[in-house]
Amino acid sequence: MPSELQAESDQSYTGFASRLDPANLPDGILQAAQNIRLQRGIAQPRKGCQRLTDALLNALTMVGSGVWVDSQGRDNIVMVFTDRMYLFRPEQQGSSPALLGPYTFPAGSVIAAGGVVDCVQALDKLIIFRGKYDSSVFPASVTNAAISNGATGTITVTTTGQHGYTTGDEVTVRHGIFDVESALDGSHTITVTSPTEFTFSWTNTTGSTFQAHTNKTPFTAVRGKPPLIWDSTTGVFSVASQRFVNPSSGTALTNINVSLPPADFGFYYQNRVICKYSDHQLVASDILSFETDLFFNNFLINQGGNDVIVGCLPWIENQFLVFMRNSIYVAFLETTSFVQGTSPGSKSQITVVTTELGCLARRSIVNAGQFVFFLSAKGVHLLTPQLDLKVIGNTMPLSEPVADFFQTVNYTTVSNSVACYYNNRFYIAMPVIDAVNNPNGKNNRILIYNALNKNWESVDRYPVGLNIDNLIVGGYQNQERLFLMTNFAGVNQYGGVFLEEEREDGDYYTGGNAGVILPFALPANLNTGQSLSYIDSFVRTREFTMKTLSEKRFSRGEFQFNNIINDIVGIDATMHDPDSTQEILGYQFSGTSDGTLRPRIAGRGSSVDFTIRFTSGRPALKGVTVYGITANRPMVSQE
Repeated sequence: MPSELQAESDQSYTGFASRLDPANLPDGILQAAQNIRLQRGIAQPRKGCQRLTDALLNALTMVGSGVWVDSQGRDNIVMVFTDRMYLFRPEQQGSSPALLGPYTFPAGSVIAAGGVVDCVQALDKLIIFRGKYDSSVFPASVTNAAISNGATGTITVTTTGQHGYTTGDEVTVRHGIFDVESALDGSHTITVTSPTEFTFSWTNTTGSTFQAHTNKTPFTAVRGKPPLIWDSTTGVFSVASQRFVNPSSGTALTNINVSLPPADFGFYYQNRVICKYSDHQLVASDILSFETDLFFNNFLINQGGNDVIVGCLPWIENQFLVFMRNSIYVAFLETTSFVQGTSPGSKSQITVVTTELGCLARRSIVNAGQFVFFLSAKGVHLLTPQLDLKVIGNTMPLSEPVADFFQTVNYTTVSNSVACYYNNRFYIAMPVIDAVNNPNGKNNRILIYNALNKNWESVDRYPVGLNIDNLIVGGYQNQERLFLMTNFAGVNQYGGVFLEEEREDGDYYTGGNAGVILPFALPANLNTGQSLSYIDSFVRTREFTMKTLSEKRFSRGEFQFNNIINDIVGIDATMHDPDSTQEILGYQFSGTSDGTLRPRIAGRGSSVDFTIRFTSGRPALKGVTVYGITANRPMVSQE
């Protein structure tokens, strides 16, 4: 005879674990969650994002973004294009939103689409790093006619080997001796005349005639894009001077201006700019200065190990973390015995944290209180501090419960992943392989970890084309909000600044020129173009087994919602052993109060799970109960 009617419930939801066996998941853990937020145990679709910028910039190609804090303490979103920069200031502190710029780059200083871009604010200036020097440095000689003071002439540079440069490249030329010829030191936009020769125009500002030279040595030539420095007072960009003198002895030369070198990235910490100078070398500027001594203020990290510096993160006191591709280190920069133009204090050092794992993406490194999140080849990891404030690396990824998600990640472009910590959540945007909708490997998914629930919360998807090129946390009105950045990429890719979780009716994203013109005053109707009327969201519950693997007949389910009028849900039930799936309910709510739906199931199997599709609106799922009968013997004869 069959057993009496039994029930099994989930009364609240705290996360999802897609890798684990659904039949063994604990109460309140989902199999899957897409575009969902889990708050106070309730599962609800996220709000839609709101596009804040209009179509004014659609024809431009955007290459990067960042944050600039102005003199009034307002957050401005930096939008870097190939040859210019704009600042977008969201509404905050009582001021209307505004688009500021363009601020054009110096002639010849451009950033190619897909090039290196990193924005750093320091000393009331904005630094845009554009990539480090080439590894090849060519000995060279210089030939020129006499150039009078104030005049412009042509300098011809001959390298000892084939340089491989092309016309329009930026090349730094330096004289190896500190003398009159050092006036040529700096970065120049060149014209290539032969495989071993190039020229550039030079204006003499020395105060006297620059004498003629024929194959004057010793010079060096190296290709690289020096950082661009934006002065917030004048609104003008300048190229970081590349004047530098190689010391001819073991001691530092005094009163020599050395420059902020080309770098892949940098950060401002303890009144210094620290930047990646080569794959295994970091250099630090002098205190409260951009001047950098490349010979004395540098850290060589794991040289010879074929490892590569990926990113850095300020830590405690005078320490910062250095993430390489296969290892992690702590760098200590002593400042107590600082003397300008000399090496850091004798106690400066590099200490290893772990050699068992490293970092794949610089912008995935995020600090949240005492913890550090980052993306490794094994998934998302968490660095944990000990009582002595040292950090240790746990070899078990934080993302182990959702490890199957990382099997879909495009590791060809995963280095472009970006993360942030906002509203007690860790967001990481990554590229998922999709040859049709994402052929360029852009970040098209956001994986979210809820630090309060201590579980993974959701995989967020956005409309095709709304890629997540950056995540920026900044001020909006009177609170801190999260902005999604989608790069403009010409007339066929409409990017901009998107305010996350703002709309009740879906994501606002348009492929046309509809919208208001910046600057504008709120309130303003930005929904003139295309707005999706719903968020493509669903949850899949764990498998309910009634604590046994024997066969059962499931009679009905009970689904409790918070809802508003016209919300629509669809519910599918999937039985296992034997496997079958059926839609048991499609329902539109007609009232504004809590609603409990009790659809009939009438299916058999050893377990059942439910997929709840939030088809329209934002109904909130509070709990699920399934009722069934467990048989004492098989319901179907095995004979």
